[in-house]
Amino acid sequence: MPLDIRVLGPLEVLVDGSPLRVDTRKALAMMALLAVEGRPYAREELAAIFWPESDDESARGAFRRTLSVLRSALGERWLRVDRATVALAIDDDVTLDLARLDAAAARGDGAGLAEAAALARGPFLAGFSLRDSPDFDDWRATRAVSVERRVVDVLERLTLAAEASGDVATAAEAASRLVELDPLDEPARRRLMAILARSGDRAGAIRLYRATVATLERELGVTPLAATTDLYEAIRDERLGPPAMQERQSEAAAAAGAPADPPVLPAAQLPMIGRRRELAALTEAFGASTPNGRVAAVTGEAGIGKSRLVDALLAAGAADGAVVLAAHTFPAEGSIAYAPIVELLRVGFAHPGAGAALAGLAPATLAEVERLVPLPDGVAAGIRALVPADSPASRARLLEAIATVLVALVLGPLPGIIAVEDLQWADDASREALLYLGRRLAGRSALLVFTWRPEDVDAAGAAFADAVEALPGVAVIELERLDDVVVGALVDAAVAAGLPAWDAASLAEESEGLPLYVVEALLAGPGLEGTAPPRGVRALLRERLASVSETASQVLAAAAVIGRSFDFGTVRVASGRAEDETVAALEELVRRGIVREVASGGDLAFDFGHARLRDAAYDGTGLARRRLLHRRVADVLRADVAGRDDPGRLAKIAGHERAGGRDLAAADAYREAGLGSRRMFANREALGHLETALALGHPDVAGLQTTIAEARMALGDYAGAIVALEAAAAVALEEELPGIELRLGRVHARRGDVGSAASHLDAALAGADDTLRPAALVERGAVALRAGDLDGAAVLAAQALAAARGAPDDGPTTGAANRLLGLVALRRGDLDDARVALERALAASSAEHGADPGAVIAARNGLALVEAAAGDRQASIALLEDALVECRRTGETHLEAAVENNLADQLHAAGRTEEAIEHLKRAVTLFADVGGRPGELEPEIWKLVSW
Repeated sequence: MPLDIRVLGPLEVLVDGSPLRVDTRKALAMMALLAVEGRPYAREELAAIFWPESDDESARGAFRRTLSVLRSALGERWLRVDRATVALAIDDDVTLDLARLDAAAARGDGAGLAEAAALARGPFLAGFSLRDSPDFDDWRATRAVSVERRVVDVLERLTLAAEASGDVATAAEAASRLVELDPLDEPARRRLMAILARSGDRAGAIRLYRATVATLERELGVTPLAATTDLYEAIRDERLGPPAMQERQSEAAAAAGAPADPPVLPAAQLPMIGRRRELAALTEAFGASTPNGRVAAVTGEAGIGKSRLVDALLAAGAADGAVVLAAHTFPAEGSIAYAPIVELLRVGFAHPGAGAALAGLAPATLAEVERLVPLPDGVAAGIRALVPADSPASRARLLEAIATVLVALVLGPLPGIIAVEDLQWADDASREALLYLGRRLAGRSALLVFTWRPEDVDAAGAAFADAVEALPGVAVIELERLDDVVVGALVDAAVAAGLPAWDAASLAEESEGLPLYVVEALLAGPGLEGTAPPRGVRALLRERLASVSETASQVLAAAAVIGRSFDFGTVRVASGRAEDETVAALEELVRRGIVREVASGGDLAFDFGHARLRDAAYDGTGLARRRLLHRRVADVLRADVAGRDDPGRLAKIAGHERAGGRDLAAADAYREAGLGSRRMFANREALGHLETALALGHPDVAGLQTTIAEARMALGDYAGAIVALEAAAAVALEEELPGIELRLGRVHARRGDVGSAASHLDAALAGADDTLRPAALVERGAVALRAGDLDGAAVLAAQALAAARGAPDDGPTTGAANRLLGLVALRRGDLDDARVALERALAASSAEHGADPGAVIAARNGLALVEAAAGDRQASIALLEDALVECRRTGETHLEAAVENNLADQLHAAGRTEEAIEHLKRAVTLFADVGGRPGELEPEIWKLVSW
């Protein structure tokens, strides 16, 4: 082709097969802009885009010189230049690779998709930028996101089509390119693994899996999804079946008794669900826009579905015969005067009926509009020589001409529709022109539809929005996020369209009801929970975050490091900004909808508008800065004296210290968080904190393992507790061993292994000092009692009481010894002595004496057995119900199971059968969780009645 423009990959402009030779990059950039946009640009627009820092006269001079160089290099061909505009003539002599890609992809067949993929040489305008033209670079970045999505769509469709046709090599190449485009796209990696394996490259598939593990760990700090690991194991074990799509085809063909048709690719669009009332409001405004026009405003956050709603109206209106003009504004166009107006006029002039619509208008009106956009050739005769005269009223004449021409272009049997989207980015002149038209719709049969994001409007945009919403009869439609029911309906619609099924509840939670997220996830397929969001959502998030100021970006990075929610004081100190700067930054972030204010007990607190916004802000912060911010946040939390013993605060400190690279400080904080959680009886949380402290290299290995064992024992994980205690014994000092032996004896006793328990307790007694000896004697006596040695148990209890007298803290041991004496008396049938001893045990072990609540539970349980033996069922039930409340508070699984079982027995004996059955069911469920060896029955555990 004489003129070949390539914007996919490095920019190339070929004239008659040779590179275009110009002495400035801005000439090449201008060619790219004109070719991609495909519309005329006003001279002032181009001068403002490429020479923004020059004054008007200098910018126009530089523009004229560049244009002269460009026309000369093109041999006076293809550029259409007049006194007002510049355009690139798109004809048979001109090719643009992006347009060729779209045309090839639209064919939809394998050959077309392959051709489109071959045209995608690389990112849009790869490596090309203009450092002194930020508007051009913004335009390039915005278009790059759109082009990337088109290329991804082509590659995904090509992969599926090639797989279906058996072209493994093409499928593998397309899938590989998808992974290169987005290394975090785990579904694409799974698809490529399967393709490689089925093509015979099993080793390559395994290497890809291992690379996936490394990438996800490095970039996101997560492991692969279960689906990815399952696929890897199937490949490794050589049991990978045919593709799921082929399986479905084969089943369908077998059922029909005929060969299956080629697979139908998923539809690119899903039905619009959950916007019935909003669409009805737009439709009503359309119907009411004759003879006097109406205005409708659709507002809502990014990704909420404004464009989808407006598109539905435009499609319905066009199908009924209405003339439709639509335009979008873009972030780079805020400084380009009348950009969306020019787009509306250009689209209108291209309409087949434009000549007839404009024929009856006054030449002066057409001459005004000619200043913005060249008129159609059939209309332009005699107009271009009529130069509008400058005067104080010239601006009013231009605004009236724009309004008149736009309404004339949509005039028809039905009201016309003029839609402009994303007006938060529009220039002031365009807003003025649109508002002018909106105020002068009397006698003009047309519906004006505007959309904008409230979070992105500046002060001038807010004034425009207020003025629009104040217009008479305006329909203001504020879109909200989707509820769980609507998300479920979209999932059902996706399944009906042939897309993979999602769990509706998990998708609703993951998306937080944002329509763009829901649709992108449905089209991408399930398996994205907890990892990077779909591509379209990532592009949207990047766009939103890129729009904030530098100070707001710094505060945002600190907020992302703190977490989903954060308070003012912490984010101020962590960000390093002054108080007034932080306030201004947060006001900007709230205004843009990135964060929102939340109630927090009267304190000023904030929350990210969507969890993925926080993730995107965090991922967009460099590793070095993230570590610095984490350390700052940890220091702020440490300074909070009021919350010094709060396990949640300690856990946060630990997490920030770890992420900040201070492992030893993190280990100590995790230990403190674990000990705090144990004091609060949050045993599972304590276990996680303590094990993390151990993994980070805390020096007190024996102490940590001992506390881990206590947490596991409370949870009923006796096997795990024994492992931890044995590990503690391996590194403990000599003087620490008796305490560890005591705990080992206690665990074995709970399991009913009296032999092992006695052995460990004897070892504890052999090395115990005066402080430890009373407790070891009680535990040894409890083992003797369980073995049936009542006399031995009584002797040991008496020895424990004697040893405990005069000890600094003899309450718990005295209570335990009395409890043992009471249980011995109960077994002998001496109920009065048993009651007296157990009441003493309860008094000595009460909470106000600082005892372990487990001792209180045991004493009440023993007293309940005494009252039951005495025939007082109601007293027994009351004692057991009190013990059960305490069990649930402390999380002692085995003790709770025993109390539930005893309570079920007493309720049954009292004739309260239904209640007894409920407690028995809970007892069975709890007993099943005790022991720590899945699938291994330990009958002695179920026999625990008293202790």
